[in-house]
Amino acid sequence: MDDLGSIVTAVFRITFLLLSALLFGWAVLPEYRPLLAGFILGFAVGLIYVRYLSLKVRQLVQLVVSQEQRRFNFGFVTRICLVFLAVMVAVKFEQVSLMAVLLGLFIPQLLTIPVSIVIGIRNKA
Repeated sequence: MDDLGSIVTAVFRITFLLLSALLFGWAVLPEYRPLLAGFILGFAVGLIYVRYLSLKVRQLVQLVVSQEQRRFNFGFVTRICLVFLAVMVAVKFEQVSLMAVLLGLFIPQLLTIPVSIVIGIRNKA
């Protein structure tokens, strides 16, 4: 369970580094501002998505350990609403690229795969 926290923390650090690079690019490269703004919005919402999903996984683990017989919800509607909100912002404003938002939403989730592999290798050694 401690690995989940370290994975999410590592994903946050990497994504914040990428966000800072994107913000720098947004300030320096005005011709790419819609694309970079879309990536920034997508990364930000993707980070919230990762944090919320990790919270729900922790709650599920606590429910299983306590052996209570109650229903559990992964917050699917909440996560879909986060994505829907980001897409609505991209559609509403011309200054934000919709494709970049959609790509940016997946990057933090995809970062969990190599980060978890690296953390798993470090824990074995």
